[in-house]
Amino acid sequence: MEWLLSPEGALCLSCGRLRGQLSGLPLCPACARELVRAPYGRGMLCPRCKSLIRPGKPCAFCARDRDHLLGETFAPYRYHGAPRSLVLTLKFRGDARAAALLAPAMARSLRDPSAFDALVPVPLSAQRLRERGFNQARELAELVGVQTGLPVRDLLVRVRKTARQTDQRTLRERTLNVQDAFAPAPGASCQGKRLLLVDDVRTTGATVLSCARVLRQMGATEIGLLAACIAPGLIKGQKKVVGKVFRKGRR
Repeated sequence: MEWLLSPEGALCLSCGRLRGQLSGLPLCPACARELVRAPYGRGMLCPRCKSLIRPGKPCAFCARDRDHLLGETFAPYRYHGAPRSLVLTLKFRGDARAAALLAPAMARSLRDPSAFDALVPVPLSAQRLRERGFNQARELAELVGVQTGLPVRDLLVRVRKTARQTDQRTLRERTLNVQDAFAPAPGASCQGKRLLLVDDVRTTGATVLSCARVLRQMGATEIGLLAACIAPGLIKGQKKVVGKVFRKGRR
């Protein structure tokens, strides 16, 4: 019963409840099962960007990417339940165990890692990086890199501090918030390279499209996206984009 004497070992990393003695995982049995049984490939998804689509309706995300900045998107989870909790634990508590649980599924979601030359984490602003002490996208990228053999390259910098995307309630607000927010890192080069952007969550895609535009201008020939989770939400006009699709509790 020594595990009960350690607060870190006794509580589930996802739900915060007493987790029991589940060897090798800092999760309770319910969250561990949810992590295994919560693949993203359920429902009718766009084969290119993994957005939820309705029968007979065009994909709104792909329609907005008129310049075809992004190729295929890869993601193991929807932003829901245990995967969502782990993303929040990584981002706001800085617990590296959450990244270690998410990264293997991210790596497995890539059908062919050799189709890309490098992983490119979405950068934080200098101020946000000082506040947190780490970039969650880079933490995930490094772990995925270990499993796939792909190098991690910091090709982008955030040249202005932006408000939190989670505070922007419409697609327009999110797009304007990150417009012209990224630039090539000093000395960075990616001419002719096939790159895979890495982030924790993709909601409307405003951030990754802004990053992809800069990488295209730098000469990248192909850009994909690898995220831990996709948050489907709504991505139309002035409507709210957060919390529309998945508000239900644990299954």
